Amino acid sequence: MLRFAAICCLLTLLSGCAGGEETLTVQASGATFPAPLYQRWFLELYKANSTLRINYQAVGSGAGIRQFSEGLTLLGASDAPLKDDEIHLAEQRLGTPIFQVPLTAGAIALCYNLPGVPADRPVRLSRQVLLDYLLQSPVVDGNGERTITHWDDPLIQQLHPDLVLPHLPITWIRRSEGSGSTYALTSHLAAVRPEWRREIGVNKSVNWRVGIGAKGTDGVAALIEQTPGALGYVEYGFAELARLRLIALENRSGSFVTPSASSNAAALRGVPVPDDFRVAVPDPAAPDAYPIVTYTWVIGRKRYPDERTAVAIRQTLRYALDEGQHLSASLGYIPLPAEVIKRVHKVINEIEP
Repeated sequence: MLRFAAICCLLTLLSGCAGGEETLTVQASGATFPAPLYQRWFLELYKANSTLRINYQAVGSGAGIRQFSEGLTLLGASDAPLKDDEIHLAEQRLGTPIFQVPLTAGAIALCYNLPGVPADRPVRLSRQVLLDYLLQSPVVDGNGERTITHWDDPLIQQLHPDLVLPHLPITWIRRSEGSGSTYALTSHLAAVRPEWRREIGVNKSVNWRVGIGAKGTDGVAALIEQTPGALGYVEYGFAELARLRLIALENRSGSFVTPSASSNAAALRGVPVPDDFRVAVPDPAAPDAYPIVTYTWVIGRKRYPDERTAVAIRQTLRYALDEGQHLSASLGYIPLPAEVIKRVHKVINEIEP
């Protein structure tokens, strides 16, 4: 987390430095999910071309879409693809067609804080237990009828026969603002149990039945670190950066899997990407797949006010698709398939003044 903060500070300093008239600063904002990767890309791009600065503000997917649609930024970023009505509204306000393309993909990691539990013994959660807890559904077994509230609940303890879990309340840590990470997680929960879609819904912001809200990925990560008994969700690369402990989550095949480069990539293997790039993998079928993965999208205008801005946007996105993909895995993200990169290039080539 310190490393991420340092990168953000450096970019802020760069954007505030005095530059010649030839320097162009592009304002962009949106998802916190890909922010560590985007910040790294834009820093490397600045090193290669000091006349182009991308000032990316990680304000959340919802705020990023809103700022882009209102013309406050030239690029937006979201972990949930724009719906038809959102596209129509943005195009009306901006007076130009817009595009949305994926630039990377990643996993939503469930992270926890359990003092006394050995770090080399990852805690497991079954699909049933996770949903029963989040929905606060009554469960009935040999221990009677109850709702799941503590880490040593018999349904969790039976998943750890050689480990004694502490009698600590489970404190769900969730995003307080509109977030594509929330959208990806709730998409998965709805795919596992239709009751979730009916009662809670799939969206960037939902009415949770449990938990405490925190702003941004960094806010959720900090609150997990500070709260014994915490359970929350953050982007996998950020979780690795912050050294949070990862839940081994049951996937569709019944295997308990922690997010990793291989298990995240397995979730997207062979998944077709439609022409509009609005692809969802809410519950991947591969037996070795981590179950909560998502693409993340950048939203831009097909027509920019002048030639220089259009060239800068094309250059930025081409860098992300080419050199930038080599940095993805090292920061915990999933590089785009070659076929998807080729198709996204076609969209970028059509950006004009």
